[in-house]
Amino acid sequence: MVVAVTGDGVNDSPAIKKADTGIAMGTGTDVAKDAADMVILNDDFSSIVQGIEEGRLVFDNLKKVVAYTMCSNIPEVIPFILFIIVQFPLPLSPILIITI
Repeated sequence: MVVAVTGDGVNDSPAIKKADTGIAMGTGTDVAKDAADMVILNDDFSSIVQGIEEGRLVFDNLKKVVAYTMCSNIPEVIPFILFIIVQFPLPLSPILIITI
């Protein structure tokens, strides 16, 4: 379970620091802002939901980019690894790959 705590005062700082995600309001004290993981500048609670949705979208896109990069680069690297480990002959030289 993930716990998020919101607060804006000095008395909220220990709970904000202890929570999995501490959220401070923009008009709150500097102590609360320093203890928080996220600061909401417009003091609107709907911003938390929008921020979480945006963060999940970024995380999903990042997973897709990593999967695409791994799928496209592994077939290019395997012949060179085999050449180094097993002395397997290279089908194409590095210069030829660059020119293609």
